[in-house]
Amino acid sequence: MSRHWITLLAVAVIVEAFVIGYLASANSQLVGELNELRAEYRELLSKYEELRGEYQGLLSKYELVTTMQYPLKLVDDANRVVVIKSEPLRIVSMSPSSTEILFALGLGDRVVGVTQYCNYPPQVSELKEKGKLTVIGGFWTPDVEKIAALRPDLVIGYSSVPSHVDVAKRLESMNVTVLLLFPRYLNDVFDNIVLIGKACGKLKEAQELVDQLRARVESVVEKVRGLPKVRVYLELWFNPLMSAGPGTFIDELIGLAGGENVFHDAKSPWPVVDSEQVVLRDPEVIVLPDSYMSDYNVSVEQVRSRPGWQAISAVKNNRIYLIDDDIILRPGPRLVDALELLTEYIHPEALRAISAVSDDRAYSIGDVISKLVLAGYTS
Repeated sequence: MSRHWITLLAVAVIVEAFVIGYLASANSQLVGELNELRAEYRELLSKYEELRGEYQGLLSKYELVTTMQYPLKLVDDANRVVVIKSEPLRIVSMSPSSTEILFALGLGDRVVGVTQYCNYPPQVSELKEKGKLTVIGGFWTPDVEKIAALRPDLVIGYSSVPSHVDVAKRLESMNVTVLLLFPRYLNDVFDNIVLIGKACGKLKEAQELVDQLRARVESVVEKVRGLPKVRVYLELWFNPLMSAGPGTFIDELIGLAGGENVFHDAKSPWPVVDSEQVVLRDPEVIVLPDSYMSDYNVSVEQVRSRPGWQAISAVKNNRIYLIDDDIILRPGPRLVDALELLTEYIHPEALRAISAVSDDRAYSIGDVISKLVLAGYTS
């Protein structure tokens, strides 16, 4: 064989080796890419199954809404099994918060009786003035005869109020259905909204409302996440000083808003405190009640001028604010409004700054106790 052919053969062997090596390398790369695609596929399949599960859960929830049948058996906050015989069309509310929930669920046209303190939404007061809503008495003094005369098929009250429990027993002896509520915290309020929705054939609307409220709460919590805790003193009364302690909506909302209630460690939900204690705990924010009741004659300027209070951070930095105590004491949908407002006061950098406001309104300590009773905290 000539040298020429030997050279060509050598070149061919080299080329063949190169091609085989290249193909082996390319094949290895393709295998790697294929494995990556398989991993991505498995991940997508897992996400699909997860989403499919969520979809099936939602589908079941909304199928439940459309397939609910009366009579319904529900368990109320007094741990009683309550039978709702048919969809309620005539409802009596024995508390302002229940009235707010009913109207928020689009059930206002079914409400036939409310208390003298029910004033929200504004149309409630208008309907009372026009005689289209019957006043059945006060929150703690509901009139059984007035309620019975309205021929209700559902009455809503509080298990924490003895008069409501007594009224429930008397009404049930007349075959009137009564639901008793006792919300202590925000989640309890949401549960009560769903319970009322179930009872009244408005479960879908109740779930949607609760979803919206939870989303707003989560938005606040997310905005204040990682921010330093701000010391907060919320005053309910001034002579003697009364604040909010553990086991109250106020204490919970302050915490959710990124604050630290300076009387979180109090021995009672509604502690009477000393002026010196407030100074010692040095709140960075002070919140005062604004009320539709009577006259609140303690102004922001008077708070600033209290002996020793000039040393308090909130006073020095002009961080004294007002809040409508209806929205922070009534266990209804507007508790989330109160949360958002408290967040504006406590962490203006998270939402928007609000200037301190002064006012000359006041109310008596009896009115304060009435507010607490209306909120179901005490009898």
